[in-house]
Amino acid sequence: TILLQNAFSAALAPFLARLPQRQGYARNGRGPLLSRAVPIDPRSRLAHETFYYLDLLAKLGFPAPYSAPRLDLNKAQNLPNPLDLKSLPPLPPGFALALAPGAAYGEAKRYPAKDFAQIARELAKSLDLAVVIVGGPAEREAAQETLAALGPDIKALNLAGQTTLTQAMAILAQCEALVANDSGLAHLAGALNKPVVVLFGPTNPLTTGPLASRRLVLREPVPCAPCRHRVCPRAERICFQGLRPTRVAQKILEFLGQSPVQGRPALFWADQPPPDPQNPKPGRPLADPALLTIAYEPQAGYEVFGQKAQNLGLDLRASFWMAEDPDFLALGRRLGGRTIFLANADKPANFQAALNLPPDLAAPSPRRALEWLQEQLAD
Repeated sequence: TILLQNAFSAALAPFLARLPQRQGYARNGRGPLLSRAVPIDPRSRLAHETFYYLDLLAKLGFPAPYSAPRLDLNKAQNLPNPLDLKSLPPLPPGFALALAPGAAYGEAKRYPAKDFAQIARELAKSLDLAVVIVGGPAEREAAQETLAALGPDIKALNLAGQTTLTQAMAILAQCEALVANDSGLAHLAGALNKPVVVLFGPTNPLTTGPLASRRLVLREPVPCAPCRHRVCPRAERICFQGLRPTRVAQKILEFLGQSPVQGRPALFWADQPPPDPQNPKPGRPLADPALLTIAYEPQAGYEVFGQKAQNLGLDLRASFWMAEDPDFLALGRRLGGRTIFLANADKPANFQAALNLPPDLAAPSPRRALEWLQEQLAD
């Protein structure tokens, strides 16, 4: 058995069952219960959890390359009539926006239902679209509160708790975008290659955010997050207070209104902290046959990247910025690119600063980052 869970009890069961091979990470005092206890790379705990588990398999000798989670319901095998929605009420005309106001982990993860509804109202009126609310049986209350707050003038249908998982997937496959809490449906929409907007509160977007080609992660920097509490111990949940619905709706409209990226991409890779713009030093230029990879502009500091990229015929919005240093990534974000944070356990301050961006990916190593990047280029 290969133990993906970290709990002591997860290792106890195969030990008592006398399974000869019991392999997993050496965590929570369970090393004596394992036939092979794998030490943890500290960087893996700061990067996306996908790499945490892939690296476990790699250390056990299995091939474990990264591949993007992708679903095509027309090609999916062993799904019971995944596109059959005949047993459900018909989707409203003009359906384009899916909402997932629930979250199975706990109420602390749930953005307030009335605020969810206000976001949907502003999007529906601006884009003239209809709304479908999705979720599991445990999320019916949050979905009903959201529907009630939407009001009768918004075309909306609440299907939370009424669908099978495959029917929910089929509904997501027909939407133009999903707005969700940090939840399983956000990951499914990303795997279906849909634009995903995720509102993060007590959980960590660097480690559990959806690996979607088009995603918008919104969170408010607060001193207590990410705390991973299921129920907030405070009288008021401050991690959502700064995410006011009108501001969120405007960011979503900007995100959905972006024109398709068609230009030539580059990878801007800082393999050391950015130089002082007043005293710039050249970095190490890197070459790749598939990408133009640039480190630093030695003459004028790293702020010159924008002009240099234009002179080289590069599309900054198609480009990627990779570094340990969050300031370098913030520059890439300002110039419209996507960002890759290289986790370094020796620099915890960088991890906290990266949370405030947050980047499109947190990777434990350049190799893993480039695997992800190649998948993005393929998309």
